[in-house]
Amino acid sequence: MNRVRLIALDMDGTLLASDHWTVPQRNMDAIRCADASGIRVCICTGRMLEDASDFMKRLNLPAMIIACNGTRASDGPLPEGKIILRRELAPEDAKKALDILLPYRMMINGFEDGQVNTVAFAPGQRYHLTDRGVVKAAYGEKAMYEAAERGIMKFYVAEDGYAGVQSSPRVEEAREAIKRALPHLQVSSSAPGNIEIMPPDANKGTALCQVAKRLGLAREQVMAVGDAPNDLSMLEYAYHSVAMKNACDEVKAVCRYETESNDNCGVAAIIERVLEAQNRQQTD
Repeated sequence: MNRVRLIALDMDGTLLASDHWTVPQRNMDAIRCADASGIRVCICTGRMLEDASDFMKRLNLPAMIIACNGTRASDGPLPEGKIILRRELAPEDAKKALDILLPYRMMINGFEDGQVNTVAFAPGQRYHLTDRGVVKAAYGEKAMYEAAERGIMKFYVAEDGYAGVQSSPRVEEAREAIKRALPHLQVSSSAPGNIEIMPPDANKGTALCQVAKRLGLAREQVMAVGDAPNDLSMLEYAYHSVAMKNACDEVKAVCRYETESNDNCGVAAIIERVLEAQNRQQTD
């Protein structure tokens, strides 16, 4: 661990407590200590870039950001941060995905820069960022197809309208239908009951590789920490792969290390181990 120069951190289930909002103080202190010691930190999330930026700005945390599962990356929080990576679904792929998904009558969110487009089938279903005023919102099938023509970076689909904690036959059927019809797209999830659809080769791992190369770092100098299936690509890329104690079995199976749970400051615990290893090396 004494060679780590870049640490990639997932947000939900990893950096954040289980309320999906709180960043424990110990985690924040550890990130600041890593940055002060010359280790770059990169938030690597399925959330929108505007959402992750809002967290980093509000908490004054120094970090690069990979957002929307690798379709956007910036060298710091918006609006000051510069976009260093941008990918989006081809219009024909986005429209075909919509044709497949709409009959399942689940909430569909299509993300653009600064805007969430939503098709909802239950009263009151809205994407949480619009309630916080972080991005603009557009609703309905017409708005979604227009967004598909402009370029959607990621679809987020959930039967319950939010986190998709519980899967269902309808979710699984829709997921398999997308995979069969559009096998070249990246299809993942951050919880059992949601579906995330991205452009070809757009995932956390490919984006993290690009960020590392931009910093002049090899994968042996990269650590990644996560808990869910959409973290697998970055955990497989990073030489120092870390599973949260609350991670799914699939994640734990590919990781070299395990840390404490998100509610027990697992992020801080692993960063502290890295800093201790580097301090020992300097004193030897």
